[in-house]
Amino acid sequence: MAAVFREEAQAMTGLLQAEWLRFIRNPVNLWVIAAFFILLAGSALWSGLAASEFRANASCGPEFIRAAAKDANTLQDAGKLTPTEMHDAPATGKGGDMAKPADSTTVCLPALGGLALNVRQMDLLGSELRLSTRSRYTDGRNSDQLFNPLLRELGLLDFASVLALLLPLTVIALTYGLVQEDRERGVWRLVCAQMPQPWLLVFAALVVRLGMILVSALVASSLAFMLDSGSTLYAATHWLVFVGVFAGVWIMVSGLFLLLPVSSGAAAVGLLGVWLVTTFAVPAGLSWAANDMQTMPSRLTAIVDIRRVQAQTAKQQAELLSAWYQMHPDIKSLKEPPREIAGLPANLELDSKVRPLMYRFDEVRKAHFEFMERWSALSPALAAVLTADRLAGIDAPRYAEYIQAANQFEDRWRAFFVPGIMGKQGMSPPDYEQLPVVKALPRADMVWTVILRQSLNGILLLLVLIALRKQFGKP
Repeated sequence: MAAVFREEAQAMTGLLQAEWLRFIRNPVNLWVIAAFFILLAGSALWSGLAASEFRANASCGPEFIRAAAKDANTLQDAGKLTPTEMHDAPATGKGGDMAKPADSTTVCLPALGGLALNVRQMDLLGSELRLSTRSRYTDGRNSDQLFNPLLRELGLLDFASVLALLLPLTVIALTYGLVQEDRERGVWRLVCAQMPQPWLLVFAALVVRLGMILVSALVASSLAFMLDSGSTLYAATHWLVFVGVFAGVWIMVSGLFLLLPVSSGAAAVGLLGVWLVTTFAVPAGLSWAANDMQTMPSRLTAIVDIRRVQAQTAKQQAELLSAWYQMHPDIKSLKEPPREIAGLPANLELDSKVRPLMYRFDEVRKAHFEFMERWSALSPALAAVLTADRLAGIDAPRYAEYIQAANQFEDRWRAFFVPGIMGKQGMSPPDYEQLPVVKALPRADMVWTVILRQSLNGILLLLVLIALRKQFGKP
């Protein structure tokens, strides 16, 4: 038994060596691999540097909250510090001086270790929210950068998208017609006559091509992670494993097409058709199915509802102000409160009604993401993008959790500052030790479900290829 196994191993090693020589002696193969690696490495270089730049420019870094300055020596005036309405309500202390210690308080969505895979989407999504007693959905004074998202999408693709597009095309270019061309030239008839198991030659050719593609993809991926200053071994390991599974799935698909009794040109067209369907048609169909399952709310309807709530709270401003002081009898009401204080309870009431309207969008996006993730086995390219989103920390479920955590923290922040604002009470330095704190978001970059689904795809395709391997023996 050991001798037989040793002989089979030696035979397979000889086939691999022969296929390796055949591969490198074909200049077309070398040109294809070189073009694939250059494009992928260029994308990795840009993505890694862009991720590092994004982290350097992020105001919060890896923290969930960037609190305001709490240096009592710099904010002290005659032994008193005054609170503010987060970033918009003035508070007057002794001598009429104004202090705004909470002006720069921001809650952030920390980027995870795989940011280099999808950095442009992180920038497009927005990862900072400034705390305020005004609703961030109606406050027009935010200083966010204005841009056209459609024009931004015309820029460079992220590394994950480039790999999801180019790797299957490289597999197709290197593997299509391996058997069909030899049949057309009459060479395969001689192979079948000389080899009792010609399928071993096909498997050896696929292994050689898989190895070359994997080396290029893994080296480029490692380059992207090395250039990202905040990358983690956890994210890199997940991504490299996924890349191996992703390449294996496409190699198996190409191997099955080698079984078809068609010309090499027809095999190439068929593989391109599979690539187009799985890369573009299937994700579009899943997106349609997800929206049919849970329709995205109308933004126009949401705007109309917000305007209606604004009008109602504006009419009830005096009643809401009186009700607030009645609920807080320990705070003395002001005879002639400033405009900012008079409208503060109305702002809080407005935000409490607007938040649920806007959070529906995040909930639906989360449901759509999870639906497409469950069916990502139908599209390897979609699985690559979803995996990159998970590793970068910009997946819809995590973003919805971030919005919910930000809302909860903002409520506690308001509960801490608003009483002092409404009573025009000063704040002493020890009060800053009682500032509300928040727990960081979970740092579980992703789950293994997408990788496992793609692995099952690859295993199933491999079993089918093994079951039909004797079909290669037909000249």
